Amino acid sequence: MADKTRKSTAISRVALAARSRLRASVPALALMSALALAAPVQAQTAIPATLMADQVFVDPAGRLVAQGAVEIWHGSIRLTAQRVSYDQSHDSLILEGPLTISDGPDVVVLADQAQLAPALRAGVLTSARLVLDQQLQIAAARMERGTNGVSQLDSVVASSCPVCATNPTPLWEIRAERVQHDENRGQLRFYRTQFRLAGVPIFYAPRLDIPAPGNNRLRGLLRPEVSADSTFGVTVGLPYFIPIGDTQDVTITPSLSSNGMASLGLRYRLARENGGIEVGGQISQDDLLPGGRSLRGYGYVRALFNLSHDWVLTADVLAASEASYLDTYNINDDPRLHGHITLERIRRDHATRVRLLGFYSMRPGDVNDRLPNVAVQGETEHHHTLAGGALTVGMSAHGYYRESNGPFGAGRDVGRSAVDLGWRRSEVLPGGVLTTVAFDARAEHVRIYDDIAYPDPVNRQAAQAMVEFRWPLARAGADGARQVLEPIVQVIESRRSGPGLPNDDHTMPELDEGNLFAFRRYSGEDASDDGSRINAGMRWARHDPDGWTAEALVGRIWRDAPLQGYPAGHSQPLGDTESHWLLAGRVSNTDGYALSMRFLVDPNNSVSRSETNLSWSTARTDVSTTYLYLPASSFESRAFDLSEWQFDLTRRHSNGWATTFGWDYDVGQNLWSAARGGLSFTNECLAVELTVERVFVTPTNSSGDTRFDLSVDLLGIGGRAPSSNSRTCRT
Repeated sequence: MADKTRKSTAISRVALAARSRLRASVPALALMSALALAAPVQAQTAIPATLMADQVFVDPAGRLVAQGAVEIWHGSIRLTAQRVSYDQSHDSLILEGPLTISDGPDVVVLADQAQLAPALRAGVLTSARLVLDQQLQIAAARMERGTNGVSQLDSVVASSCPVCATNPTPLWEIRAERVQHDENRGQLRFYRTQFRLAGVPIFYAPRLDIPAPGNNRLRGLLRPEVSADSTFGVTVGLPYFIPIGDTQDVTITPSLSSNGMASLGLRYRLARENGGIEVGGQISQDDLLPGGRSLRGYGYVRALFNLSHDWVLTADVLAASEASYLDTYNINDDPRLHGHITLERIRRDHATRVRLLGFYSMRPGDVNDRLPNVAVQGETEHHHTLAGGALTVGMSAHGYYRESNGPFGAGRDVGRSAVDLGWRRSEVLPGGVLTTVAFDARAEHVRIYDDIAYPDPVNRQAAQAMVEFRWPLARAGADGARQVLEPIVQVIESRRSGPGLPNDDHTMPELDEGNLFAFRRYSGEDASDDGSRINAGMRWARHDPDGWTAEALVGRIWRDAPLQGYPAGHSQPLGDTESHWLLAGRVSNTDGYALSMRFLVDPNNSVSRSETNLSWSTARTDVSTTYLYLPASSFESRAFDLSEWQFDLTRRHSNGWATTFGWDYDVGQNLWSAARGGLSFTNECLAVELTVERVFVTPTNSSGDTRFDLSVDLLGIGGRAPSSNSRTCRT
């Protein structure tokens, strides 16, 4: 209230001074007119300006003076100072500080004194400090602001680190003889530059261009990429960013290593209102392959476009010159590459999709000519309401191609077209029993080439009928906990007519929570059900008001005959007349703890497969561990038992440091697969991360590899904002 009274009195004093003294009214009106006409040529309209101060008077030299908590608002600019004088003869404002000029939320200038034009955008400031986007601070002995949006600062020190009286040396700083700040381009240009780390000069440059805070599309060098490994030694890459307008850019990354490797990476990006595309790759020359120095590389395409009439086009394609390149250069360590180009439309009552897929195995034992490398899919599905239930009508066609021409499956090519019809209806019976009746039918025409073991063509039909009973029982305890117990029984009759087909699209079947009660359980169509089966199980869940949740499932499948398509005597969870028992559970709470387990128990009461996942997350600690066990299986192309333990731990310390470590360990073979660790430091102006990984064995690199990666980010420059781990100066 006292502040409002003071400023109201100040406004009254301005009015009284203008009325009582004729000679004062002229400069007062001139001052207000100058402040009100910042751009008369462009706008031809006056921009309102406001001046408030404790005292306003005309000095003996005829200058209008405002002093004592002076505040001036003019457009987006707000100025505060202790004293402001308007010199009509030079049409300038003389300001005495400490003064502050704020031009919107992104530009703040502090100075001891200044001489500015009436529009407050041009002039000279002494002992100035420029703060950009509340991140980067630039201190200068002198600052000259131009009317064209370009400012020049002399004798400059720039940093986003705090500078305190108890610690006057910032963690990093850029010193320069002169700096140009181009507000229109969002660019800072330093002349005769010296970069210091903890006060120690690191490097010098005659000129250095960096983006102003908030600008992430400035042409120039990006952060260097530094890594070291046992294969290449030390590798240094210098990415160079080239923007092409507001919607396109190119990044070129030349790299050199200490062992003589040279590579050139390229990335092109295009953005449109309806999507975008990214094309990139890398060409390298090294001597890692037999035969001496050779040229090799990889390329990729990623795209997403929203087309008219709800159509969506997506693409994700990755290809390499040979199998070991991606893993050797730490680009991709997947044992099998897959890519696609997809056109699809999904609406409330129908969906249509057309896909072109490609596959390439990176496993040394696989022969890609004998694998289906190219596949084409087309499918459409429509939903209707019929007899109180949901009717689904679908049509599909797909085919795949092998490079090989071998007659007994090595070069088999298949084309298939099919029509599907499905209907499902659910009702609640007396007593709360939820009953579902479903019917599914399929007719398909299949052509098989380059495999004399199967007839061509093949016409096959399949039909299924199901009745399902669920009886959810719920209760609430006195402590507020809620429990649900749900027994489930499905009776399914399946019939298939026509000759058998080669099983190419479902060679690794699984039994889990997702397909125990699935009407169609398989990922493909080659190995469809035939005969009668009963799926039965029990679900249980408990929700505690303290945030704990527990879930459990036990179930099994009984069949009237073994499932065709699986080798006799092969222990597979789904292949025999009685499936393995499925035991699954999950426990979690709102404090970040989660434990999930899945076990398959065979008829001999032995664990045939298991998977356990444990995660724990707090404000400072993240723990994740997984144990997976799969037995050896010639049918699933697994020669040894897989028993892998994966562990990862991240610990964030209060001083900005963080540590990580983890491993992949094969318990069955007593072999380490990989070990990794990292150390990082982050504060308000700097982010440093060092990681090390030792790969002992991979599907494509049996010799192992050790890799180091180092990244350093100067926060507050360009589009990278400072960290939340900020410090404050202590008195």
